[in-house]
Amino acid sequence: MNKLTETEMMPVASPANLLELAINNKVDVGQLEKLTQLYEQWEAKMSKKAFLQAFTHFQGICPDIRKTKEVSYNGSVKYYFAPLSDITRQILPSLEKCGLSYRWEIQDDNSTIQVTCIVSHVNGHSESTTMSSPADESGSKNKIQSRGSAVEYLKRYTLIGALGISTADSDIDGRIPVETTDKLHQEYMEIFNKLLSYGKKYDKYHPDLWKTKPTAKMYSAAIGEVRKMLFEEQNKKQ
Repeated sequence: MNKLTETEMMPVASPANLLELAINNKVDVGQLEKLTQLYEQWEAKMSKKAFLQAFTHFQGICPDIRKTKEVSYNGSVKYYFAPLSDITRQILPSLEKCGLSYRWEIQDDNSTIQVTCIVSHVNGHSESTTMSSPADESGSKNKIQSRGSAVEYLKRYTLIGALGISTADSDIDGRIPVETTDKLHQEYMEIFNKLLSYGKKYDKYHPDLWKTKPTAKMYSAAIGEVRKMLFEEQNKKQ
């Protein structure tokens, strides 16, 4: 076998290959630790890249969410909206195709309920969106119902924000406290400021330039949109 053929058949060097080679050649502990750290950093970078690609794909194939639940007052229909169960059912096929999944973590300190939606890719990388609010004491709910209602609202909005799902309903904006809207603003601005580092062309997405006063619903949808743009910019650098 000539040298050219041998070279062509050599595997592409990667931290994983180097680590295996180091172990087989019994290198000293210090070098092995450095190679292990290099491998972990490389693996994390590859996992994030795979997540960004999957997320972009999901954004492209996710269907428009159909609003199926009717809300009426005094016998007349006012509007339709998509409850959480309908949203999850409609997005599940697209998530599965992209190797994405989601889960929630809930914290309740009796005064504030915090819900975090974590979106994960099969390769290991995750991104999260967090919102919090007091119990929903509207109507004639008991204590358990008021907390369950708040959790349901927060799960719905964090999922919408984490995945960039846009729904045109307006069912709960009036029930979300100003504190939560402020936190959504802070989360939006953190992502927006990172996006600005890729060029002034993104200036137009500043909330001060929006045509109407920002609401919780608008922030939730906008967070998903700017996160998508940021992911695409970051993916260009990979």
